[in-house]
Amino acid sequence: MRNIVLTRIDERLIHGQVMTSWLKVSSANVVLIIDDASASNTFLKRVLLAAAPKELKVYVMTHTDAAVYLKEVSEPGEKIFIITKVPKPLLQIIKEGVILHEIILGNMGGAEGRKMFSRNISASPEEIQDMREIINCGVSIYCQMIPADSKENIKGLL
Repeated sequence: MRNIVLTRIDERLIHGQVMTSWLKVSSANVVLIIDDASASNTFLKRVLLAAAPKELKVYVMTHTDAAVYLKEVSEPGEKIFIITKVPKPLLQIIKEGVILHEIILGNMGGAEGRKMFSRNISASPEEIQDMREIINCGVSIYCQMIPADSKENIKGLL
């Protein structure tokens, strides 16, 4: 299994907060974006790759490809930061045998079909069910916008 140092749900994917805060605290040198739509869209993929510093490896994969990649043996010194827009891809890779211990839930904004359940976090009934299933698989999910914030376990919020 590859060396996963941080897993985060944040619909903004690569943005300033990820680049300045989360990469620093995790010491990650690889960012794995798991998003089926972005992985199959050449333009979106290029935009995501361009948003990261040159010294950082960035991969944009479907959940199926990500599961295969993450189950491989880690390269020496590799530290992977996984990021997705929504919980579904993480549930899918867990069901495919990828071991995750903790997920940090960041920004999921309001949209049609979503209800706010915590500061800066809204979710649809399907997304809430996905998070419940992830928790039932033994993975902790915490709300935490920036590393300086305290972790809030979402189990009670669901």
